[in-house]
Amino acid sequence: MLHKYPPVVVVDENDNVTGFASLEKVWRDGLYHRVASVFVQDNHGCFLLQLRSGNVKIYPGCWDHAAGGHVDQDQTYEQAAITELAEETGLHDQQLTVLGTHRTNTTEHGRTINQFERAYLARVHHDIKLTPKPDEVSKLQWFTTAELKAAIAQEPESFTPGLLFGLREYFKI
Repeated sequence: MLHKYPPVVVVDENDNVTGFASLEKVWRDGLYHRVASVFVQDNHGCFLLQLRSGNVKIYPGCWDHAAGGHVDQDQTYEQAAITELAEETGLHDQQLTVLGTHRTNTTEHGRTINQFERAYLARVHHDIKLTPKPDEVSKLQWFTTAELKAAIAQEPESFTPGLLFGLREYFKI
């Protein structure tokens, strides 16, 4: 049941806000909505990824962005990114750089997903303290670009489509 989630921002096909709805309604009716995702790189160029918990509704047990989530009512993309980064990794007060915004239209796990996703980048020191949110994140792990490329080549299905798109689009991986 998705009742624990606040209403999310609903938008039109041009990413203009039209209202708010429950996540259940957004998925059921295929409404456009907003998502924020955060790539985290350390001072050596390694990527921090999260292994999604087996408890999450979509892509359980898959590698994903360091943090991300739906843009809730009365939030901007950036506010959602900051909130998700703090909740899912324990990273606070990070400067975020916008990488870009893209639209996704797909059906996944019986849900119609029509969304706009804004991707951000946070750069941190490798030894920064991380505290994953256990109900959403099984673990956080650093990957070099070479390790990431090899893992994707070997098991692409163990990575979320959104992460794979972002790595190709923004980092040419």
